Amino acid sequence: MSYTPQTGTSRKLLAALILVSLAAMGTSPLLAQTTDGSEQALMPAQSKNAVPKKKVTQLAAVMVSPEHKLTDEQKVPISIAVTTGAEALEKGETRVVDILQSTPSVVIQTTPQGGQVFIRGVGANGDSNWVDPDVGVMLDGVYDGRAERIFSAMYDVNRLEVLRGPQGTLYGRNSTGGAINVITNDPTGTFGGTVNVQLGNYDLRHVDAAINLPVSNTFDVRVAALREKHDGYYSNGAGASNFTGTRLKALWKPSDKFSILGTLDYLKYDGANFTTVPRKYDSSVPPFVDWSYNYASKWDVDPEHPANLERDHFLTYSLQAKWDVGFGVLTIIPAVALNTRSQYGNLIQGTAGGGVLTNSTWSEKQKTLEVRLASQPDAPVSWVVGVYGYDDNNVETGIPASTGPTTFVSYGVDVPAKSRAIFGQATYPVTDKLRVTGGLRYTKDKKTNFYGIKSLIGSYNSGILSQSQSYDAVTGKLSLEYDVAKDSTLYALVARGYKAGGFSTTAFPPLAYKPEYLTDFEVGSKSRFLDNTLQLNVSLYHYLYRNYQVQYQDYYYPSPNPDDGADGTAFAQLVTNAGRGTNTGAEAELRWRFVPSTELRFDATYAHARYGDFSNAALTYLSDTPVAENPKATYKIGLEHDFGLSGGGMISLSGQFRWSDGYRVGISTGMPGGDLHDYQEAFHKTDLQATYVPATGNWTVGAWLRNLENNAQVTQTFPFGRVTITDPRTFGLNFSYNFY
Repeated sequence: MSYTPQTGTSRKLLAALILVSLAAMGTSPLLAQTTDGSEQALMPAQSKNAVPKKKVTQLAAVMVSPEHKLTDEQKVPISIAVTTGAEALEKGETRVVDILQSTPSVVIQTTPQGGQVFIRGVGANGDSNWVDPDVGVMLDGVYDGRAERIFSAMYDVNRLEVLRGPQGTLYGRNSTGGAINVITNDPTGTFGGTVNVQLGNYDLRHVDAAINLPVSNTFDVRVAALREKHDGYYSNGAGASNFTGTRLKALWKPSDKFSILGTLDYLKYDGANFTTVPRKYDSSVPPFVDWSYNYASKWDVDPEHPANLERDHFLTYSLQAKWDVGFGVLTIIPAVALNTRSQYGNLIQGTAGGGVLTNSTWSEKQKTLEVRLASQPDAPVSWVVGVYGYDDNNVETGIPASTGPTTFVSYGVDVPAKSRAIFGQATYPVTDKLRVTGGLRYTKDKKTNFYGIKSLIGSYNSGILSQSQSYDAVTGKLSLEYDVAKDSTLYALVARGYKAGGFSTTAFPPLAYKPEYLTDFEVGSKSRFLDNTLQLNVSLYHYLYRNYQVQYQDYYYPSPNPDDGADGTAFAQLVTNAGRGTNTGAEAELRWRFVPSTELRFDATYAHARYGDFSNAALTYLSDTPVAENPKATYKIGLEHDFGLSGGGMISLSGQFRWSDGYRVGISTGMPGGDLHDYQEAFHKTDLQATYVPATGNWTVGAWLRNLENNAQVTQTFPFGRVTITDPRTFGLNFSYNFY
């Protein structure tokens, strides 16, 4: 690391103007997240803050870190999809969900709190307050289980990795479907930075900026900030964006053998977010409402259905210490996340019964600690061992226990959770071409639920009650890799994932459900041909489910004391377990730069997934039926062409066309109209981009358009003929400037 003093006043003035302009737009001085300096990939678009587009003749190597070490994506024996920050910026993708929605084998289900991720049909179809996700989201190495994070803003990102299949060894619980790694940029050791501005329809105004400040030969700082606003996509104002974010990273590296990276990350959202839209519904059944659904726009909402208003605050701070102890590298990552959310609204306002408008608030404090000891990068046998601890307390208040004519009021829900794990994995080279990898993880979990209700019209008062459950599991991985040629590898693996059980907290008393398990049998190949201009990756998998957790909506009858007359029914989100199920599928991903100026991309997936038997009487009809959020077939075609200009600049034009087979989007049973729209028909979606790169200068300008067809897909269904849908057509301009 070198330190070069900056003497020019112009650079200092530009840096000051960036920070002042962001402060004027309302950027908060708070901050937080985690990262690993040695696992940070310098993508071509980010090296020394270079211009995001360069003319290339071969496919560039993509560096990833799914196994906590930086490796060429083609050398990692798992199915993985990677999007760089520069690629996302070019497409106008400023939220995590924007990238995930265009990733093969990934489906997003919208929830009132954000979104749940399904990978290969494995996900949690419900509120993360009541059921843990099946896909672990890691923000710079720190686990985040909040559904809100999927729809949160994304800025100064190095790359986003999607790991398909159970990651039960290195990532542990809550990763039966896979894992998502969001890795932001670290301090670089030299002065420089970037400014990105977006303007678009729905009055989009987005600006983010980052600056590297080398303080000394051993200490570097990177500051990044974001401000984004746009109007709502729906007639009631819902779907609006109002994000403020700040991130500070400080790297102290007194020697080549020791470093500490501290991160503070703060993100705030304030505004109208969630809403449902009406669909055809039989008004002859309760609540006797005939929704008018013949609107000019799919995003028109009936006037009596206001948007949910919410305020979210996410604050995370962490340290990451690395110490080269000679025979290995010791990594210690302590982190604390403080999250709060206030919401005013209801899923089904405007019904004949009136609904119940609630002012609910949850607050969460999460503490994690991971300690890893790994082999040196050049060691002949690659290994890692570690321990992990997770403590979380999630408190929610303002929840009505019933929406019937005779109601209870809830004391709220307090669900502390603890998890402890020990793990290890090693890769042994049997020959120069054959390698074997084995890993195990032991996890022990405990969840406690504090709850209570009292009648508003009678004398019943339960007081504060509690119940607890403990679980443990052994998960792991065994894989073989064989190098058929220099740039061609075959792999086969068996991997097992696990997710802890829990409680359906909207029931009284809360109903317990079991942990779920998934075993993956998979074979695949990763190859490059034709002088590194053609890449083809293929994977075939077969899943065995056990106790798959499924959330569904139903009426629930608390009736804790029928004698006091408080026996009204409640709209409840309940979780149950499916029996043994299966999922068989295939994925193929092709990239071909068949001429130096043109690249073709083609992705295809196939999946055949079935639920096991449901012992729950309300869901027995779903036994051995297709799993929700899992289209049987999808494909995506992308084309990018670079036009060289006479003056030496370049224009890059690209587009992606995605087609998806129809699939079930949810499970609604026992509620009037809940299952009318549980199926999303086959659809297609087209996105377009154009970018201009000058011959000289450190700036680019571009335009993007998403959802050319302006079609909406159903993402989740609710009772009484109401659904959530995807965003309308959006378009805008990008301007990026890099200084160094």
